[in-house]
Amino acid sequence: MIESNINEGNQKVLAEGPSGLKKGVSITDACINWESTVDVLEGLAESVRERRKVSNGDPSKKVKVLEEGSA
Repeated sequence: MIESNINEGNQKVLAEGPSGLKKGVSITDACINWESTVDVLEGLAESVRERRKVSNGDPSKKVKVLEEGSA
């Protein structure tokens, strides 16, 4: 699972409370930033398009995937 927010990382709630928090940064789990989120989703969308092209849209067809750099 990947969590996303406007800015990357996370932060602790300090003694001064909400006034001490940075906007757009999670107070729970660490997150990737918006730009990275866009890159990840565009890469996923491209992979889905390629998979559909290879399988002619049939999700039951198995597609052998090779990692970059392997033959």
